[in-house]
Amino acid sequence: MTTPTPEELEQSFLAAEEKGGPPEGSVRRRILPSSKVDIFVEVRFPGLEWALVVRSREKLEDRDLMLTNGLTCRIREGSVEILADQQTDRLLFCSLLADLVGHLQLPSKMPTRTLVRRLNAWRRMLTRGLPTGLTPEARLGLFGELLVLQDLMLSALGTAAVRSWVGPRQSPQDFVLGSTAVEVKSVARKQMHSCRISNENQLDSDGLNSLFLVHQVVDQSPEGISLPELVDDLREDPLLGPELSWFENSLMEAGWLDSHRDNYLSDRYALVRRQCFTIETGFPRMTPVDLPAGVSGVSYFIDLSTCESHRVDEGKVRESLIGAGAAER
Repeated sequence: MTTPTPEELEQSFLAAEEKGGPPEGSVRRRILPSSKVDIFVEVRFPGLEWALVVRSREKLEDRDLMLTNGLTCRIREGSVEILADQQTDRLLFCSLLADLVGHLQLPSKMPTRTLVRRLNAWRRMLTRGLPTGLTPEARLGLFGELLVLQDLMLSALGTAAVRSWVGPRQSPQDFVLGSTAVEVKSVARKQMHSCRISNENQLDSDGLNSLFLVHQVVDQSPEGISLPELVDDLREDPLLGPELSWFENSLMEAGWLDSHRDNYLSDRYALVRRQCFTIETGFPRMTPVDLPAGVSGVSYFIDLSTCESHRVDEGKVRESLIGAGAAER
C-alpha cells in the first residue's frame, strides 16, 4: 500500500474542486481503499474548504482541535475530520495529510487513536511556529540525542527507551526513566572541553536518584553518518519497532520532518569522543535553589576539564538505567 505524496493529495483535491459540486454540499473521493479504515479527501462548497475524513468505530473522546490559523480538527464518535479553509497554506496542509495517512498505515490495533496522537504532535510543533527546517545547531543536538538513544538507551532499556526520550516535549533533561535522567550535550571539536547548560533546570537533580551528563564531541567527516541515515537506522531497529509511532511523534516535536531530509544529507557526523559525568554534590552547576528570587532562565558554560572526579564510564550509566527500568516494570 503506497502512501500518497503531498502533490498527489493536492491533485485529488484540485480534481474534485474542478469537477464542482452542489451549491452547499461536498464532493468526496476515497483514497487507499485497502486501508484498515475508510479515508476520504473532500472539497466542501461554496467555501472550497479541503478536508481529510477518516471513518472508524474506535472509541475516542469527542473534541475540537485548533492546529493553526485556518486549520482545524473535529473528532466525533471515533471519526476524524481535518479541515483547511481557503486561506490555509495548501502545501503545508497536504504535507500534513500525507504524514497522517502514512501513520495510518503503521502497525496498530487502534489506527485512529494513533492518528490523533500524531495530530497532537503536529499541534505542539505548530504552536512553536511553522516548520522551516532545523538550524545547524539543532541538527547537531538532535543527532547527538539520537546517537545516545541508539548506542546507550536502547541497549540498556530495550523498547522502553523510546518513551524515555522526553527532551522533545520540553523536559529539563533529554531522557528520563523513573528516578534516573540523562542530559546529552553534543559539540564540535573546537568546543571539546566546554559544555553549555541552557538553563538552571537541566542539571537539577532534585527528585532524582541519578542524573548523568553525556558529553559528545562530534566532527564533520566524509566517513561519518548523516542525520537522515541515523533516523532511518533507528526506524529499522527491531527494538524500536513496537514504539515506532511514539518515536515518530517525538522526532516531529524535535523539529524533524521527512520533507526536509534532503537539506541535511550533506552534513555527515563522526563521533570523536563521548564522556559521561555523574551530577552530584561538588559538580559545578547552577540550579533553582542557587538563584536569587526573581532570577531565572540562566545559561552558563562548564569547563569539563575541571570535572574529572565526576567522570564515570558508560557501564555505570547503563547499570543505573537498567535498575530504573527494572523498578518501572
